[in-house]
Amino acid sequence: MTWRTLTLAAAVLLAACSGQPAKVAVDDLPSSPLSVEWRKQLGTGSGSVFSRLRAVVEDNRIYAADTSGAVTALELDSGSTIWSIQLDKQIGSAMTKVDDTLYVVTYDGVIHALSAEDGSSKWEAHLSSESVAPVGADSERVFVHTVDGRIAALDAADGKQLWSYETSMPVLTVRGTGTPMPVDGLVITGLANGKVIALDRELGIPRWEARLAMPEGRSELDRLVDVDGTVYLEDNLVYAASYHGKVAAIGLDGNTRWEEDGSSYTSPELALGNVYLTLDDGRIQAYDQATGNGIWTQVDLKDKALGPITASGNHLAVADSDGYLYLLNQQDGSLAARIWLRPRPLHINYPNQSEATRWREMRGRDFGIRNPIIATDKGLLVYTNDGEMLLLEIRSE
Repeated sequence: MTWRTLTLAAAVLLAACSGQPAKVAVDDLPSSPLSVEWRKQLGTGSGSVFSRLRAVVEDNRIYAADTSGAVTALELDSGSTIWSIQLDKQIGSAMTKVDDTLYVVTYDGVIHALSAEDGSSKWEAHLSSESVAPVGADSERVFVHTVDGRIAALDAADGKQLWSYETSMPVLTVRGTGTPMPVDGLVITGLANGKVIALDRELGIPRWEARLAMPEGRSELDRLVDVDGTVYLEDNLVYAASYHGKVAAIGLDGNTRWEEDGSSYTSPELALGNVYLTLDDGRIQAYDQATGNGIWTQVDLKDKALGPITASGNHLAVADSDGYLYLLNQQDGSLAARIWLRPRPLHINYPNQSEATRWREMRGRDFGIRNPIIATDKGLLVYTNDGEMLLLEIRSE
């Protein structure tokens, strides 16, 4: 074994012991094992406007909403359109599906209940304001968290309001709201004041609340503490993260089991006994799900404006504002691959010019990826800010 090999092995061992993956050159990452199976334009996309339009995948179908008002059902295998409808207002919230009903909220503060079979309208109901988070729902009730701080329960049969709970709103908040999660007689969601709250499902009154962050600092920007991402439940523990605050595991009794530093405006991801979180500075952190102890930290993608992280098999997938999707190894956080999902620029044939000069950027379009990536049994489903949906296969090597 040569001196250089020994030095490299020592560096890798040191990185592993410190909980930080060995540093790699991001620009040199291979695109394999990622490959595009199909791509399809669904609408205009959100562009630079905040939105996280997560689709729903069920029974080999994709149900997707676009900010333009288009709602579409697709075949997962091929991307072929099954049906498509056009609402008369722009859509602000991600899709939710319960039983045979789809729910979306338009920017004018109207919730639409649509048939999953053909997209026909079942009912509409006016809310106190718009919602940019997916609604929470079960077979009997629909729960909506609007941007004015209200949480409302509606009858799933006809959209009639059953109760409404109003929370206090800070002067300035992150653009977004938490998704209400119905579980065990409660409705649990994150709030803009840095708390996770559990409301009684039947009455809408508070049962408990847990604070993840305390507003601190001189400016209103410093005092932002929103819990905007979706809260997740596993083994009777609720996992949530706050901007300028903590990531925590909370019991259904409201008692915090553990909490650790982790400022984020995205949702945590659970897999392989770990909690994975994209932090607001672009670092990716893995926590032990049982104790909250740090497992590893990935720093090579700092300042990339990353979106939420998604687990798929032994990998983690995350995308950035330039349209790159990255694969990481779950066990140690090391970078494995990246692929550029932006369409090629327009080709203009100028005589006596180099090949590079003949390509021109598509000006005024946002090819970044802000929307959550969805892991399916066919691959990774990605929806770009420009309104294009892609299915990526992860090939075994």
